[in-house]
Amino acid sequence: MAKEGYEAASIREIAQAAGLAPGLVHHYVPDKESLLVALTEDLGARWLTRLDEAEGLAPEARLRRLIELHLSLDEARPEELGCWLQIIAEAARRPSVGAVWAEVVVGLRAKLVGALTALAESRGRRLDVEAGAAALLALIYGGLTLGPSAGGPPGYAAAAAWALTEGLLAAAPAADGPSQAAG
Repeated sequence: MAKEGYEAASIREIAQAAGLAPGLVHHYVPDKESLLVALTEDLGARWLTRLDEAEGLAPEARLRRLIELHLSLDEARPEELGCWLQIIAEAARRPSVGAVWAEVVVGLRAKLVGALTALAESRGRRLDVEAGAAALLALIYGGLTLGPSAGGPPGYAAAAAWALTEGLLAAAPAADGPSQAAG
């Protein structure tokens, strides 16, 4: 699927690429959509487990690690990225895939909210972490889906995500200062 796209890939080709007999794959998954749902569940679980490794880090290192795991060239996994791009595209068309994809995004969003909260607190800032996490998610998935065609230099999306974070923190009021609404 990562190489040919969802529509072009057949279960036979997928099974052969995995070194499995097509009949064995059909025994466990009735159709290609069910296979994509299973792939999304598996990749999502592995992805969220990799994101867990950032939990014990200091606030800035934690958020940087979450960004790097998504956008750094050092973390690039081309076949996995190809699968994610297919999943993202199919999530909009297939409710079963969209439901699993949404769970993965909710998990990532929660990790971003936690990391932004810790970073803002460590810097004495009162940041709208929900909006910050949403902005980072948009940049991350925009960077993933548009990356090669956007024309930026290699690694630009990770640098842009960190610059966005720094900008949000700089604009946030001090934790002990007046609120933005009062300001």
